[in-house]
Amino acid sequence: MKFLLIVLFATCAALCVKAQDQYVFKADPQIQVPKIEECPSNPYLSDDVRIKLAQFNEVYSKKINMGAPDFQTSIEILKPDVYYSVQKLSKYFCKCMKKGTIGKETAEGEFRKILEKCILIVREDTSPLEAELRATSNPVELVGIFDKIVIKN
Repeated sequence: MKFLLIVLFATCAALCVKAQDQYVFKADPQIQVPKIEECPSNPYLSDDVRIKLAQFNEVYSKKINMGAPDFQTSIEILKPDVYYSVQKLSKYFCKCMKKGTIGKETAEGEFRKILEKCILIVREDTSPLEAELRATSNPVELVGIFDKIVIKN
């Protein structure tokens, strides 16, 4: 009897935790991507990918003036799970290109695709996606999660 209860509990837990096959979002034509002329240097990423990463950082972060008495500026991250997952992937792809385990064109193409998807879904409700990103820390699995994102026009 105990064995049956354990198996039943494990099955229910597995069904509840099951990740989605796809995350379908509608493209928002009103998203204004900031024009960036200058971006931080990175010897492993090309100019267009660095600009796309800087645009991502600009879209996903917001500067807030704290006011008196210090008049300091604070930065608020809009979707921390998406933001920090992309930052982790940036380091991962650079490390892979440095070691030579992934070709530069392949890594940049994959990373560019992830950045473009993330910029398009900034205003969408991404709670299930964020929960799945929060649950994993392996960069290969993160790439797989971002590959599940489908943008419809």
